[in-house]
Amino acid sequence: MISKANSSKVSFFHLLQGISPLTFENYMELALYHPDYGYYARGNVPGKEGDYITAPCINKAFGATLALQVLEVYEILGKSKDFAIVEMGAGAGYLAYDMLSYLKSKGFDFPYYIVEPFLPLKAIQEERLSDFKDKILWIDSLEKLPLFEGVFVANELFDALPVHLVEKREGDLWEIWVEFTEEEVREFLGELSETEVLSRVYPYFSAWQEGYRTEICTKAWDIYEKLSQKLQRGLMLILDYGYPRGDLYHPQRSRGTLLCYYRQRVVENPYFKPGHIDITAHVDFTYLRELGERFGFINLGFTGQGSYLVSLGIDRVFQEITNGSQREKEALKMLLLPEGLGQTHWVLAQGRFYGKNPASKMKGFAFSNRIRLLYS
Repeated sequence: MISKANSSKVSFFHLLQGISPLTFENYMELALYHPDYGYYARGNVPGKEGDYITAPCINKAFGATLALQVLEVYEILGKSKDFAIVEMGAGAGYLAYDMLSYLKSKGFDFPYYIVEPFLPLKAIQEERLSDFKDKILWIDSLEKLPLFEGVFVANELFDALPVHLVEKREGDLWEIWVEFTEEEVREFLGELSETEVLSRVYPYFSAWQEGYRTEICTKAWDIYEKLSQKLQRGLMLILDYGYPRGDLYHPQRSRGTLLCYYRQRVVENPYFKPGHIDITAHVDFTYLRELGERFGFINLGFTGQGSYLVSLGIDRVFQEITNGSQREKEALKMLLLPEGLGQTHWVLAQGRFYGKNPASKMKGFAFSNRIRLLYS
């Protein structure tokens, strides 16, 4: 049962009533991305005052270290005159600010595109990034991105894409549908809305127990398809939490990975305050590997975030840009150690370099490259 306490939620709730029943994926897309009532359309961003924390909010060394990856690609591309940085899912702009600040300190001045469809979020980003207003260009979709060479950055982007929610019952796979009425929100099992949903999990389905529930994301296809038309040469840098497919659909992970966040707390009910909570699911990195190959990218590296940042040189960067206070050291540990984001988050690098395979030149994967996990 959802309490309908304020007028904005009543309006959204009535909208959901009018179009239900709908798949959970459709509900999640509306709850996050509806232009009026969606979570991101309301201007929600990560941070201590938001519902959740991401790596750029923890310590500025994160973004500064990723700037080293940008410079590495710049060198691999022969210092291309068309070099640019593109970020999608920029949130409050912390990552962009820290990357641009470090690059500026080193004498580099690249164009920086932010793909942002929501005006409230753009306003927050513009305020934080006012020091770089002459270098940042906002566009509301990938379609409007010009052809470029450089780096596409996606930090905790793919975990926020809508997912199909499915459940095994009586030996068959069913999709979760949702009905909104005046009295309640009711889930029920229905036919699969996309054939790809079954094909993605079919090799694991027989090992699942009765009642096994999980998620399948198919929306990443659109991002790869559009980006493949825009990125001429360069790197896709993806940082997110998730698993290789075999781990994601392991028989013991019987309740899936769906999570909701509200005021720094985990909420189990995804229908609690629709449009006011963040809804997320772990990324199928094997799917991203497959999409990369489908759209002409080389899978260069895959490893834990902690290993990647240390290999890239975060220790040196930390000493260079911070005063090394105990508070900052503790924040750095959150980025690197297993009990923080060091092993819960992964880094996937996919490139397009035409005739070159610069995997051996990617310093961030020198300590560890576990790309084989995405092929098993």
